[in-house]
Amino acid sequence: MNPKISVSEALQKLQAGQSITEYVIDFDRIKVEALDVMKLAKGGVVVPETAIYYNDEDIEYDEDFDDDWVRIDADPISELKTQTELKIALNKDIKQWIEAKNIKLDKLVENLLDNFYRTQKIVSKD
Repeated sequence: MNPKISVSEALQKLQAGQSITEYVIDFDRIKVEALDVMKLAKGGVVVPETAIYYNDEDIEYDEDFDDDWVRIDADPISELKTQTELKIALNKDIKQWIEAKNIKLDKLVENLLDNFYRTQKIVSKD
């Protein structure tokens, strides 16, 4: 059986760069602040909704997030493992054009590479 630790102990271990996967976190009779929930989630811990505490007065209004929220079952940690980080240098005029057109550079590169790969597969069959 995995040893039980408190939320504060788990946060201390994460801050020190230690893994907490071998522990069970005790969420009984405790409320975890939203920022700490995010830190725990980054460490691979799912905090029960009943243990999450936030104060509406501490939340700053943002019109981009004014719509209805829908819960999704996605694991951002596993999604990050399949991503590749890429750094590219852009000329100033290209960067301005991308920003002006609100182009999502990650999606553009993803689509370009996908199309290039498919084209290479077709060409190499000859």
